[in-house]
Amino acid sequence: MPVTRFAIILLVITSAWFATRSADAQERPTFRQTLQARQRETVKVVADYIASHPEGDDADEARTWVFETVIAGGFEQEALSVARSCLERPQVDPALRTLALQVVCVGAARQGDLVAAQTVYAQYVRGFRVQSPFKALDVASVLAARAQLAGDRETIRGIYDAFSSQFALNSQATEIVENRLARMDLLGKPAPAIQTTDLEGQAASLTDFAGKVVLVDFWATNCAPCIAEFPNLRRLYRQHQGAGFEILGVSFDDSPQSVASFAKQQQLPWRQVMNPGGRGGIADKFQTRTIPALFLVNRKGEIAFVDVRGDELREAVEKLLKE
Repeated sequence: MPVTRFAIILLVITSAWFATRSADAQERPTFRQTLQARQRETVKVVADYIASHPEGDDADEARTWVFETVIAGGFEQEALSVARSCLERPQVDPALRTLALQVVCVGAARQGDLVAAQTVYAQYVRGFRVQSPFKALDVASVLAARAQLAGDRETIRGIYDAFSSQFALNSQATEIVENRLARMDLLGKPAPAIQTTDLEGQAASLTDFAGKVVLVDFWATNCAPCIAEFPNLRRLYRQHQGAGFEILGVSFDDSPQSVASFAKQQQLPWRQVMNPGGRGGIADKFQTRTIPALFLVNRKGEIAFVDVRGDELREAVEKLLKE
């Protein structure tokens, strides 16, 4: 083979290799995506095992593992058949039944069947004591988010009504739900004006982000669910800021210095403003007494989504960026 021809072939192969490496670097899956891919494979294997050994001594152990795995990973719809068959069995351990109901209602919602999700949720909440509402409230949040993505506000009310009927004697839970429903009333309306200063002492207003999709995130350094959402917010900000996505944090803390130090520690590159104690000011304009509270504002300056987190928040952001 002539040297010149060999050199050309080598150049093509090398270029292709570098192009592949470059594409891999840009599209490298996150840890969560990598873990989910392996978990999905294993869930299928275990589901087949359960189908082959439905009455085996370890079948309920396998069911529990499947349900806990898909709930933690956020892909409940991939275990719907296992959960439904579990619920059809004549005797089911109460804890396992609760997990199966959660998989069915969230999985159905993520498949777009909000009617089934709402029906099953009404059964699901009955498995909780009045003193322990928060897992049921987390599921209500996911269902309400799916309903918003589907443009179905009626289902949101139905979900929270089912929750409230079970936890009517829990004053903390009812306050949270009442506040969430008050925030839902802002959907489709122009976002309230924000006129304040940020942690750098610069004037801060929502008009600074005109024409962009903006997440207004109410949080505090002592709010565990708020902090748990930060990894998702960092990924969204890094991936979509260039396409017109911004975040404005509104802290309920009293000390700007503490917030600045915390934001640096948590690697939050977006702007932060203060609303000490969560009283008055911006919080009142956004009907926010309890946190976490998130408002997604579209390019027209209207509130398009409220209290949407996790995978649903990613879907909502990407949907608005395309409009």
